[in-house]
Amino acid sequence: MATCSIDSRLRVSALGPLRVFVDGAEIDLGPPKQRAVFAVLALCAGETVSREQLVDRVWGESVPSTAAGSLHTYLSGLRRALGPAQDRLVSTRGGYSLLLQPQMFDVTHAEDLGARARENGTLEAYENALTPWTTETILPGIPGPFAAQARDRLTGLRLHMLIGHAERARSDMLPEVIGRLLAEVPAHPFDERLRGVLMKALHRTGRTAEAVAQFEELRRALASELGISPSPASQEIYATILADDRPSARPRAHGDLRPAQLPHDNDAFVGRAAELLILLRSAARETAPRRRIVMISGVGGIGKTTLAVRGGHMLRDSHPDGQVYINLRGFDPSYAALTPEAALHQLLTSAGVRHVPSGREQRAALWRSVLADKRMLLIFDNAASTDQVEDLLPGGDTCFVIVTSRNRLSGLAIRHAARRIPLGALSDEESLTLLTSLIGADRVRIESPSARRLTALCDRSPLALQIAAEQVVSTTGVGIADLVTELEDVQHRLDTLQMSDDPLFSVRGVLSWSFAALDDDAAAAFRRLGIFPGPSLTRRTAAALFGVDMQRAATLLDTLCALCLMERDGDRFTLHDLVRAYAAELSGELPPGERAEALARVLSWYRVSLSTIADRPVGRSMGIEPPQSDVPPVLFHSQSDFVRWCGIEWQNITALIRRASRNGQYGPAWHLTFVLFDYFYTTGRPVEWLELLQVAMRAAEAAGHRVGRAILFNHSSVAHSRLGNNDTAVFHLRRGLELLVEPGDWQHRISLLGNLASTLREAKRYDAARPPAREALELASREGVDYYLAATYDVLCELEAETGRWDEALRQGLPGLMHARRSQSQIIETNLLINVGLARFGLGRHAEAEMTFGEALRISAEAGDRYHEGLALFGLARMGAGNAVVAAGLARRALARFEELDAEDAADVRAFLAGLPS
Repeated sequence: MATCSIDSRLRVSALGPLRVFVDGAEIDLGPPKQRAVFAVLALCAGETVSREQLVDRVWGESVPSTAAGSLHTYLSGLRRALGPAQDRLVSTRGGYSLLLQPQMFDVTHAEDLGARARENGTLEAYENALTPWTTETILPGIPGPFAAQARDRLTGLRLHMLIGHAERARSDMLPEVIGRLLAEVPAHPFDERLRGVLMKALHRTGRTAEAVAQFEELRRALASELGISPSPASQEIYATILADDRPSARPRAHGDLRPAQLPHDNDAFVGRAAELLILLRSAARETAPRRRIVMISGVGGIGKTTLAVRGGHMLRDSHPDGQVYINLRGFDPSYAALTPEAALHQLLTSAGVRHVPSGREQRAALWRSVLADKRMLLIFDNAASTDQVEDLLPGGDTCFVIVTSRNRLSGLAIRHAARRIPLGALSDEESLTLLTSLIGADRVRIESPSARRLTALCDRSPLALQIAAEQVVSTTGVGIADLVTELEDVQHRLDTLQMSDDPLFSVRGVLSWSFAALDDDAAAAFRRLGIFPGPSLTRRTAAALFGVDMQRAATLLDTLCALCLMERDGDRFTLHDLVRAYAAELSGELPPGERAEALARVLSWYRVSLSTIADRPVGRSMGIEPPQSDVPPVLFHSQSDFVRWCGIEWQNITALIRRASRNGQYGPAWHLTFVLFDYFYTTGRPVEWLELLQVAMRAAEAAGHRVGRAILFNHSSVAHSRLGNNDTAVFHLRRGLELLVEPGDWQHRISLLGNLASTLREAKRYDAARPPAREALELASREGVDYYLAATYDVLCELEAETGRWDEALRQGLPGLMHARRSQSQIIETNLLINVGLARFGLGRHAEAEMTFGEALRISAEAGDRYHEGLALFGLARMGAGNAVVAAGLARRALARFEELDAEDAADVRAFLAGLPS
């Protein structure tokens, strides 16, 4: 029988932090317990783990009442995170399993290599067995008893491999072996086999005193903590060492790997002849001091790295054992500076060390051993302090070291006789040469006076010149003179570049003269951009934010783009992260009232736009002022347009809701969440929906919005129902109904009663569902509004269809369709069509039923309503059950829709497919 092969798109690493890669890209597994669920499935790859086992293995003995619901949420989150590999996470009636190739899981690979090592017993086998392991903690931050057991088991396996390897190590390997064994002792103080092999290794390298000290330390630990003495085996090793106290031969130098890590030499390098000469002379052994260390210091963007790399390439042949380059990230605004421990790890691995000890001192000692007698070039770029560099320095005088930093690093000069090369601005001619290489000789020659003036305005800084040149080259119709004209009146220009205490000062300096070149209106617009919390915006959004019309907003945006303060991508405008940070700083200069008004304008514009899709209440009946905006809202021609636009604007909208809630703009915060109902209802995403609803509920509570809280309870019930949490959904609906006590609350009461009936129906509590459904219809009939009449007829139609009362279902469904079409309520119309189709099919009117399901499919597909599209496909599949091939094809399409939304209906489709004849 043929077997199905599993593709290798999914790769999992758990011998350190839990990391998962899909098609080579790492994915975010979500919160800790969600990661714990994945860890259990990965460690049990190929096995079916029941829901009860998952709960036990993740929560242990303290299982909360919400564990089952949380587990469902976590599994849904994992499917979304896995994306194209979500088919590897399989759910059956028995539970869940992860389909994962053994060779794509480092734990399985390590276990296989360990078994081979124990079987073969050779040094090579143990070396191979250690290759998958890192020195990091296994599965850090993963909660639950199962992860803890796996952590202990795998830690023991790694230790067993280390000991086996150490027992078979050659003499030249012992220094590295000892470092690794010493690093394990603090975590395993009572492991006598570890101590024994360490004692032997120390003795073999002539470090007998340290070997004896290890035995004494073991003896004290066992006596004080466990009340026992070392085993006979340990005592025998100790006695043998004392009887054979001979110095061992010095271990051979480390391997012959020759790193060549210099970055590409910059073609735009100009000038710096005097500094380069000092650098090259400092590297010459006959003229240099015993320890050859040079520091290149200067402000950000002045060309320190460029000079170091140029000199490194020129010195390559005189340092035949290799060239090492490491960016210490001392002033990087996006990353934390490398610690000495992390830098040493990177350096050791780059030099070919396969097993790096865990302690800083052990790593530094091993690094100095690696460099002993080597003629290597070392470039330590962007150092923040002397302490960051000190442990990276070689112990001898055979290597040449170049350190670059924005700090003076006086400690290196005093303690290690390092020579400093201060780097200042380029000369006038060097600046003009650089500009020529970037813009082109012809353009510089034609505009020679403007080019010389531009170099002065840029303060002859290489970084500023490169950014200015990019504006000239990349902006159509802009010449050098145009840029000079914009910069002449700048107040601050590049003075800010001298602020050595600011990690962003080089970027801020360039931005400062771009900002200072703006007129008052453009400067105000840039400041207001710092208020907007989303990642991008359109002209309409900008018009609301700036408080101007769309034409003026377009002009302001074009002005900002011209100075590289913004970037345009189609109809959207974005700010680089650092530019956004600068704009946020400047927005703090605005009066608080002006900042609040700008955010309120944007919130109102989004609320008005999102309220145009349906006839939903947006005014005083909900206890808030109706939103208004001077900027024209987006008009949607169909629900699919609405859903598509919400998807594009999703990050902006959610960021605005959270910002509004934090700023005390509570009404707009919860109302903006309210008008997203149709988007969430059609696209699923119940977990994200509930997270946003929690923010909105806190805002409604803080503002005392009784009706707003009731509406949000209503929406929360729908999200919980999508997750299968019907009891929670009913609880939220009853809480919402308790809040609706005024006569003017009728429209909201209708909605909650209808959803209560629907939720009770989904829970199979049909008798309990009918009273609220009938009460909702009575209220809707009294008010005579098409939208609410359609919604209440829909609830009753679905209830009667599910209980097989086909004639009654049609009696409720047909007038509901009339009202749904009058109110242009596509979601309700589609749901009614599906249930009317079921009723007609149940009555044997197959041709009518097929047409009804087909109409539902057309409307839902056009609207982007994946859930009802699945229901319509499933209805057609059941009608075509006489033709198994056709029925299976339709059912599989329905199943894909439901699995995409993680809907419970998927189980019904699977059962249908299983019952089809093969």
